[in-house]
Amino acid sequence: MISISLYEQIRHLYAVEKLSQRAIARKLGISRNTVKRYCQGENMPWEDAAENLTPEALHLNDLAGLASIL
Repeated sequence: MISISLYEQIRHLYAVEKLSQRAIARKLGISRNTVKRYCQGENMPWEDAAENLTPEALHLNDLAGLASIL
């Protein structure tokens, strides 16, 4: 999973600066396959993070939210 800021860089370099996927990978020091996935819109970094949350982690997040309300 990549950070949202890296995702934004990839999208900017691809859509605005019109760099090739290979050039983006080289410039950012990441895999061409990673660049390809994010340029094609197959993945979003926040979707990957949500998939990795376990039911226990979700429950702990809910409890933390309740504690801040009380």
